[in-house]
Amino acid sequence: MPVHPGNLAPLPVALPLLGAALIAVTRKWLSRTAADTIAVVFAGVTFAIAGRLLFHSAHATEVYWFGKWYPRGSMVLGITFVVDPISAGLATLASLLTVLALLFAWRFVDSGGNHLQPLMLLFLAAMCGFSLTGDLFNLFVFFELMSTAAFALCGLKIAEPAPLQGSFNFAVTNTIAAFLVLTGIALLYAVTGALNMAQIGLSLAHRHDPLVLFAFTLLTCGFFIKAAITPFHFWLPDAHAVAPTPVCVLFSGIMVELGLYAVLRLHAVLFAQALAPHTTQLRTILLLFGAVTTLIGGMMCYAEHHLKRLLAFSTITHAGMMLLAIAIGSPLAVAAMLTYLLAHALIKSTLFFTSGLILHRLRSISERALFRRGTAMPFTAALWFLGGAGLAAAPGFATMLAEAGVERAEELARVHGVALLFLIGGVLTGAAVFRVGMHTFLGWGSEPLTDEAGEVGELPETSEADHRLYWYQVLPPALLLAMAVALPFIPGWLPILANAAVTLTATPLSQAAYLHTVYTSQTVILTQPTWREALPGAALRGAAALVLAWLLACTSVFRLRIDRRLRIGARIEGELRLLRALQSGNPGDYVLYLTAGLAIFGSAAMLLLRS
Repeated sequence: MPVHPGNLAPLPVALPLLGAALIAVTRKWLSRTAADTIAVVFAGVTFAIAGRLLFHSAHATEVYWFGKWYPRGSMVLGITFVVDPISAGLATLASLLTVLALLFAWRFVDSGGNHLQPLMLLFLAAMCGFSLTGDLFNLFVFFELMSTAAFALCGLKIAEPAPLQGSFNFAVTNTIAAFLVLTGIALLYAVTGALNMAQIGLSLAHRHDPLVLFAFTLLTCGFFIKAAITPFHFWLPDAHAVAPTPVCVLFSGIMVELGLYAVLRLHAVLFAQALAPHTTQLRTILLLFGAVTTLIGGMMCYAEHHLKRLLAFSTITHAGMMLLAIAIGSPLAVAAMLTYLLAHALIKSTLFFTSGLILHRLRSISERALFRRGTAMPFTAALWFLGGAGLAAAPGFATMLAEAGVERAEELARVHGVALLFLIGGVLTGAAVFRVGMHTFLGWGSEPLTDEAGEVGELPETSEADHRLYWYQVLPPALLLAMAVALPFIPGWLPILANAAVTLTATPLSQAAYLHTVYTSQTVILTQPTWREALPGAALRGAAALVLAWLLACTSVFRLRIDRRLRIGARIEGELRLLRALQSGNPGDYVLYLTAGLAIFGSAAMLLLRS
């Protein structure tokens, strides 16, 4: 008898946990190859199951009740997984990136005595559970499981002080995030007596008193920390700078995006009716946070000379851009944001894998130390430059498809400036990647500028005995880049995503559709038109962004050959002393910034949403 697809819902969590336990118990007796094989097999099977869930959820949302504890009227006591195209898609994406990250690490990256593999599987289980759960407290449980695995993965190189420092900063800030989330859940439980998201949304209805607004503030800011939204972002560059390359892929490729997904989902499912009268005010708040994140992240990205920190600030920039799309709030904007999430995951993972190849071959990750040393690496250079073009939303990349949707949504919602901020973010991050590529692979210009973080560099992740590249090292970035280019030309998936995105839109109608699905297991389809008609304009804008990014990089690379007034890039590199000082590495400073961010967001929410 064939297994009903909905009954497979627990497996993307259960299988990685089983694999992690198996490797953890036997790791002392397992060879490196055996541990890698077991991890890849479990992650691969998880990917296959998540892919099957995604395929079937395209036709109807599956609601899985553990122990068959179905709702009784409006009362929900059981725990549920809600398998729709978005949650299943995120689980599939997490599984794919984990498979490729484990493949990249195969006999290549130091596993810390076979600790890497079980921690990666534990991280995968948490990400899948976080994506699928329909229970608010279990969302917190998977949030904590994800964070705990991430802390350990970040500090895997226990013999070096830098990874321990980065892991400590990560742990301090994300523990505060967990405290904020848990407190927000406690307040909502006190108000509604429920933990199921659908029941909480039904119970809150139009209530928006200070207690509910405070819970909304705590939950949003808690997940803003995970999503690295300014001023909650300071932990991310420190963690990326010291984490192994496969771990960075998961941090930037999916973990940050899950923080934004949580904000989007909780707003739509829990607070859609409660905050419906204040849509304009809330949009203003989110637009401001998104704009500041995009601009600060973009400038710091261009000013960095340590490759992993540069890519980490790029992630912050693009997190701000995705928050801008969330702020617009329409179904079209949400669909475009989810498209951008997928495109960013593919392109940013490609760049992190490529940085790992550079570290392996050239034994450094500092831009100045890499100057003119990569001229004999054409394949790696192609991956790097194409990744930079993807960040700039060049024509042909999935980022261009997403930005077309954002531009169209901005026009329909009569919001101004979002498309311009997307252009600025893409130009700054793309130019930073191009500048490094010009210096490293083309050997152009004079010696690069540097900074304190760029001088620190990073110790190699592999032994010096063999600098060759093997198929399992180059396959992950090549495959992901090919997917980022192929997505706009694959038919069928965009309408499915656009229709599914409607249920994540913060409107009473969308919330009612979600509640109906959870309580009755019957899918409500709210159709949403796609935006392919906006592609020609987005292609022109992407081409302009590509040219601007290249020219901006040239103003740094050839700074000594051009007029001082044209050295725009060089000025950005050298004149951000205040922003550099804020990135101090001191966890006490980061806690202060988190507190300030919470106070700013909370004050704005109380003043604007209660007005």
